[in-house]
Amino acid sequence: MERFAVQTPLEIPVMSATRFHTFLSHNSADKPAVEELARWLQRDGIQCWLDTWHLIPGALWQPAIEEALDVCDSCCVFVGPGGIGPWQNEEMRAAIARRVQEGYGKFRVIPVVLPGGKREPRSRLPTFLAATTWVQFRDSLAEKEGFHRLKSGIRGIAPGPGPGQALFEGECPYRGLQAFQPEHAAFFFGREARVDWVLEKLRAGFGSLDETRFLAVIGASGSGKSSFVRAGLIPAIQQGRLQGSDQWPIILCRPGYNPLEELATALYGNQTIRDAMEGGVGKLMDRFLVEERELHLTTKTRLHGHPESRRAVIVIDQFEEVFTLCQMEERRRRFFDNLLYASTIPGGKTVVILTLRADFYAKCSAYPDLALALSENQELVPPMTPEELRRAIQEPAYLSGCELESGLIEVLLREMKDQPGALPLLEHALHELWQRRKGRRLTVAAYHEIGELRGALEQQADKLFDALSDAEQDACRRIFLRLVQPGEGSEDTKRRAWRHELGDTAIVDSVIQKMADARLSAASQNVASVTGNALAGRL
Repeated sequence: MERFAVQTPLEIPVMSATRFHTFLSHNSADKPAVEELARWLQRDGIQCWLDTWHLIPGALWQPAIEEALDVCDSCCVFVGPGGIGPWQNEEMRAAIARRVQEGYGKFRVIPVVLPGGKREPRSRLPTFLAATTWVQFRDSLAEKEGFHRLKSGIRGIAPGPGPGQALFEGECPYRGLQAFQPEHAAFFFGREARVDWVLEKLRAGFGSLDETRFLAVIGASGSGKSSFVRAGLIPAIQQGRLQGSDQWPIILCRPGYNPLEELATALYGNQTIRDAMEGGVGKLMDRFLVEERELHLTTKTRLHGHPESRRAVIVIDQFEEVFTLCQMEERRRRFFDNLLYASTIPGGKTVVILTLRADFYAKCSAYPDLALALSENQELVPPMTPEELRRAIQEPAYLSGCELESGLIEVLLREMKDQPGALPLLEHALHELWQRRKGRRLTVAAYHEIGELRGALEQQADKLFDALSDAEQDACRRIFLRLVQPGEGSEDTKRRAWRHELGDTAIVDSVIQKMADARLSAASQNVASVTGNALAGRL
């Protein structure tokens, strides 16, 4: 790696600039590593302020450092094996105060983990820093990805391609009312920092008796928890960001009416696990009913002989369906028993990740073991911060070769303020804007035309309904009544229904197809559902 060859101090470029790209804040114990990175950054044209290079011997250093922060465009906070030092902590807090005062995009604070270092617990970090995307050098300073991300953060640009370098030219990057899936990971932005924190939680104690193998991702309706897991966490696991995780089988399912059947079917659908199953789906369901160890034994048997780091990941999305759809208490309890045993038994090979709507949290308290697991191993998905929303809006547009008219992001951010659960409405509005783009541009005028954030969905539903015949409108009302579960102490929720439940007629099939074409429903050969609780709550 010739570009990473170490320079001697005499080779450091002379810097006469009165402003610098970045201030390098570090623990004195990490000075050799930080100075090495500083040389590489200088070689790539990034002017760095480093105390050993710029403090005049004999001068008062504290005023000099305060002045230095004022003439830098960003601050890199390095965390090495010794953690954040006391004076470094003062530098960090001064930098964060300036960042908060100046607002988005004016001054950047970039946390960087050096090899051997680890993040402080979130509870001990300033809120802003906990929500920031970190740069990490895992094993070596010579890691190209980490160095690229560091330079991008200092320059204030996304690590990926920007406008004019679109990887997905002409492809709509917004999902409307539909959840992001693993294959949409390239368009999923805004939650990167939270994905990193969850990976850190799963990485802690890996391979030991304290290993965390159960995680509940909890959030309000419309908070984006399903997309967070499907397009954020699952792809990160598949990319090998946990030890050996690029080889881990991932089994994804929803509980539905019969959670044991859904779990058995999902396991059978995975080639890696299927080879360990005897007797097919029906036999596995029967064993689930009589043996709480069955899921554990199935995955451990199949992974026997593989590297010790191999795990099987079971993702249960929309876990609240065990309460809204499943009416069989025995099967519900056995479902819980198998998931909990497999994910908590020492030496097990099963990782269980579930998503749960926050208003169903109390229902879990009737099951003590489940309640304990939830309380000890949960990740709350809060509303996105303005900076996270900005990334979620603009970065997908850049990837598809589009640009946003000046002022559009600010309008969207104002509308999203104090609107919990409105992420699906934002994605729907962005999808409609993309359909109405002027050349490459998404415009403010088009945003007003579609009815803005809350009107866009109603406008599309009204347009669909008005275009139906009288007979189709009657069928549409019946379909929606079947696809929405009234809440009892909670919000209304979407539900799935078998196609034959909705009426075996050509009219019903026609309406379902038209709803699917308008992205207001999801339909397969046998099952139909509305796309998202945002729609369910407005029917």
